[in-house]
Amino acid sequence: MSGLSQAGRQVARIAVRQVSSHSHDSQAVWKEINRLGSEGKWDNVNNMPKMFLFGNAKQEATSAYRAINKDPDFFRQSPYGQYLKIVWRLALLFGIIKAGTVVYDFAIPEEQRLKYKYRNHGHHGHDEAHH
Repeated sequence: MSGLSQAGRQVARIAVRQVSSHSHDSQAVWKEINRLGSEGKWDNVNNMPKMFLFGNAKQEATSAYRAINKDPDFFRQSPYGQYLKIVWRLALLFGIIKAGTVVYDFAIPEEQRLKYKYRNHGHHGHDEAHH
């Protein structure tokens, strides 16, 4: 009788495993990632698609990456996000510097900004000494 109840429990476990889509989906994603890795489309060190993929290979690898990456950060949603973040920060830095110079030019009068240019030169007698 115990063998029959044990067999019933195993059937119940198999039924629960087949009904539960969560564990099946996560295994399918990892199987897809393993397939992409064996085809050379997946970077196993960084756990993301290889750089410079094009066409269908890029689409497959990116969909697998999005399936495992649920991070809400904009720069982490894409495999190229780390490079996009660097470009964004550099553009932001140059934009802040440009905005600072525009505000400085607008707020400070030219005579105040260019004291050296508008200083009183006076005659020091250099012209007579060279003749």
